[in-house]
Parts: sequence; structure tokens; C-alpha cells
Amino acid sequence: MKLFKKMVGWGYKLLGMPYNIIKWALLQLGYGLSYLLNLNYKKVGKWVIDVIKESIAQVFTLLGFFIAWFTLTGQAQDIVGIAIIVSTIIWLLTIRLRD
Repeated sequence: MKLFKKMVGWGYKLLGMPYNIIKWALLQLGYGLSYLLNLNYKKVGKWVIDVIKESIAQVFTLLGFFIAWFTLTGQAQDIVGIAIIVSTIIWLLTIRLRD
């Protein structure tokens, strides 16, 4: 009986996990939207200009990423593509930290 209660409790936690993840994501989205409404648009404009400058400066690196991704096939192409996108987003979001 104790094992059965443990299994049922584990199943309840497992089934409740997607609910809690979605609830947490929506809460974070609400915080993000409230932050976006309070943005200073001059800072955003400066960041966009910095993103364009950085992208132009690193055009050959981005071209190399694309060529590397293009030469792969199958699941390796998917994994490398996701890694390239994530690393590029992190790179662009951390421009201020590197200045």
C-alpha cells in the first residue's frame, strides 16, 4: 500500500509538472511585458545600432557558422543550428557587458 501511495504521488507530481511550468512561464512573461512597457526607447535604439555594428563587424564569423550548418545533415544539422541561434542571441544580448 505504501508503494502504491508513493507511485500515485509520483504520478501526480509528474502530471502536475507541465501545469507548473506553464504557470511559471506565464508569470515570467507578465514580468517581461511590464519591463518592456517601462523601457527607455533611446537605450533600445542605441542597442539596436550596436547590434547592427557588431553584426557587420562579425559578418565572416556568421558566414562561417552558416556554412558549417549548411554542410551538415540530419540531426547534427538541427543541433548545430539551435546552438548557433542560441549563441548568437546570447552574443547580441550581452553587448553591454563586453563594452
